[in-house]
Amino acid sequence: MSERALQVCLQTGAYLRPHFEHLLARGVSDAHGTRMPLTLLWVDLDETQEGNDTHGREAMDVALGALVEEFAAALDGRGPIGRVEGDAFAASLYGVTADMGVRLAERVRRRFADRRFASEAGDFQGSVSVGVAMLRPHEPYGNLLDAAEAACIQAKQAGRGRVVAR
Repeated sequence: MSERALQVCLQTGAYLRPHFEHLLARGVSDAHGTRMPLTLLWVDLDETQEGNDTHGREAMDVALGALVEEFAAALDGRGPIGRVEGDAFAASLYGVTADMGVRLAERVRRRFADRRFASEAGDFQGSVSVGVAMLRPHEPYGNLLDAAEAACIQAKQAGRGRVVAR
């Protein structure tokens, strides 16, 4: 197996969490050193268990792959995407301000909401909740990850299919 295969989720093409965290830690160090902004987006597919129960795991796997496609398209090469949990992805956006991060998060949310998926139970659409966190001075990458995830949880608690920034 190639080194790249060990770093990338074969199902979605996103980096696996250990490699993504390595890239994020390097980006945070660079951002602190250059005083450039760095924003982290945490994108979580809403109601995954309900989707699995209704439409099946295969259909939800297709939805996860489509989420990464839409995420990558919305970001247009601005930063790496990592699979940070089973149905959650994050992107480290070097040189991107919090305001731009929110606009990109909204773009991801809208693009994914426009997708339709098929299953034996019928067609369905999905939604995502997105947390946005901009790096603060001297903040370690782990705290940034936690802040973006917490903002995503707030988006879910506010009704899902939303973007929340810390």
